Amino acid sequence: MEQFSVAFFEENFLQFAKQNSDVFSKHQAMNNYYVSMVSTIINDNINKNSELVKRIRNLDTAYQKVRKH
Repeated sequence: MEQFSVAFFEENFLQFAKQNSDVFSKHQAMNNYYVSMVSTIINDNINKNSELVKRIRNLDTAYQKVRKH
C-alpha cells in the first residue's frame, strides 16, 4: 500500500477509530485523526506544493469514504 494514498488513510482511519473506541465515537476518532494528519502534513518540510495537495486530497477522500460506512 502506497504511503499517503487513499487506501493508506482509509486503513488508518479505521485503525484509529478501533483503537480508541473506548474513548471516542467513530466520528470523534475520525475527526481527531483528520486534524492531527492535516497539522502533520502542513508542517512537513515538503518543498513540492503539489505533493501537499495530493496528500490532503487523499486524506479528505478517505475521510469521506470511511464516514459513509
